[in-house]
Amino acid sequence: ELSKVFQGVILAERDRFKAVDDETKRPAYGGSVSTPEGYLVALWRHECERVFCDKLTTHEDKDWGDALIMKLIEDTYGKQIVKQVETRVYFVDFLREPEMDEETGELIDANPSFYEASVSLAHLTDVAMKRQQMFNDTSKSVKLELVLFEDALKHMMRISRLLCMDRGSALLIGVGGSGKQSLTRLAAYIAGAFPFQIQITKTYNTVNLFEDLKSLYKVA
Repeated sequence: ELSKVFQGVILAERDRFKAVDDETKRPAYGGSVSTPEGYLVALWRHECERVFCDKLTTHEDKDWGDALIMKLIEDTYGKQIVKQVETRVYFVDFLREPEMDEETGELIDANPSFYEASVSLAHLTDVAMKRQQMFNDTSKSVKLELVLFEDALKHMMRISRLLCMDRGSALLIGVGGSGKQSLTRLAAYIAGAFPFQIQITKTYNTVNLFEDLKSLYKVA
């Protein structure tokens, strides 16, 4: 579990840590962060919450986990850093626009992946809604009509984070109709991946499972 925290830290872009002559040219840190040190601690807090707190099932346990993380930050780095990271900073890898060749107009990278901080949840919502519209414009059979309220957006961000990591996996639990499949479809589209769903029948057995896995290996 500890290695997964540092996997996320290492994945992040380093442009916020580089020395620049003009601070106005540095990308925004997000939240209340104002220094590279605060940005690194905010990133560490985000990864700890994703790896540890997301596995907790009650609000009381999650609040306990958040309080423990903040206490560790205060004991280690002091109140100045705590003040910078009190407001959560959310890290995602889908903020940048598709890369185009300026001379030919050809698409170079439809899904550029740069793990970095978002300025705000409102900005993330705008980006995610644009990606949903792009999905609907290109998909002939399936259309997404998601209303990305705060909790739905955060769940989609969690799925997206796992998809951008090596050996990322998750078990999504919830009642039917809560949006698990739709959020996963959107996250997969953003990551440049595609969803595959086993079609369960009365005669589905181990042989069918291996055939499904074989077809996925061919695609990979």
